[in-house]
Amino acid sequence: MANFRYFEKITTSQDLLDDIKSMLTDAKFATYPHNAAAGEQPVNNTWSVVSEVPDATSKRIKELVLKSTATIGTATKEYYVKFINPGFDPANTRKHSTLTVQMMEGYDTTNQKYAHIGHPVVYEWADQEYKDGANFTDRTLTKPVYMYANIMNNRLALVLVGDPAVHFVDYRKSFLYVGAIQPFKYNQDDVGGNILLTAGAVTPEVTQPIKDFNAGQYTSFGNNTFQMFATKSGIKFQRHYPSFITQVPTVGKAYTDPKLGDTGLLLEPQGFNASAWTRKYHLSPIYIIHPYDGYRGQLDYVIAVSKNNILHLDELIVDVDANSGKKWKQEVYRYFDHNTEQNFMNRSANVKMGIAFLKEVRY
Repeated sequence: MANFRYFEKITTSQDLLDDIKSMLTDAKFATYPHNAAAGEQPVNNTWSVVSEVPDATSKRIKELVLKSTATIGTATKEYYVKFINPGFDPANTRKHSTLTVQMMEGYDTTNQKYAHIGHPVVYEWADQEYKDGANFTDRTLTKPVYMYANIMNNRLALVLVGDPAVHFVDYRKSFLYVGAIQPFKYNQDDVGGNILLTAGAVTPEVTQPIKDFNAGQYTSFGNNTFQMFATKSGIKFQRHYPSFITQVPTVGKAYTDPKLGDTGLLLEPQGFNASAWTRKYHLSPIYIIHPYDGYRGQLDYVIAVSKNNILHLDELIVDVDANSGKKWKQEVYRYFDHNTEQNFMNRSANVKMGIAFLKEVRY
């Protein structure tokens, strides 16, 4: 499989944008890994830097704009992603574990403006207001952050984890996805509006849009919903939602029936995963739906996994169907027990679901 690269590293909050820039655009990553023996041809990396702003004191990047080109069917779509690290601002010293992310399109090189800019999305990997007793924890901009990523031209899937060694309670495992989704075979013409952004956060999601980014009553803020470039009719940056195959959610999170009461399902802590019948874990695609447009596609090589009886960073091996047309025999997914208070699973059928994304393929 020649169109992705898996990346992991221990960085720091202050070095984060420098490392994101490097892992996406460094010259040594000009092409994606490929298996020539399987007949694969190298695929060029389309990620590039549009602009960057260094911090005046540390010289580290505090604002970064990247560009990539997604290929959807036979069509292509250019999209832009803006990252801002507010922690360099002396007035925002508590923002040591935060990025603000925006997706954009239609860059005018003459005027240096974008035709459309999505609502800013907060991305956090620690509870920055948590106090151990009377004091904040030792977590700062210089403390370590674990970074895991699956990179494609079409999209970036990223998990950031505040270093637990700094403090056991305030850190979070936080997921971000930005870029194209996989349309179904019936809607390969879904190109113009097919870019999605969602990110985990601790801070409660805003309830009213910022004036300059107000896309109407259903503006997506990107934490508890998916922010898509456009609906079928062209309405920008609207709320989309996840759907996947799952059992009913746990007790206290399910529907309360007037006669049956709480319809939740209590899973045995050391059971369910893997199945006693198959010895396998149940994995599901994560579909994207809109309340009017309906089912649209799925996240690209990102899947939903029940959190029951599985550990953060476990690897899941999927045997590829011999008739799938794929040249590899197995896909290895890395599991993440994402646990930010704000995340897209909050508006799903089962909040007790983790995610996994592709780590490697085996031939």
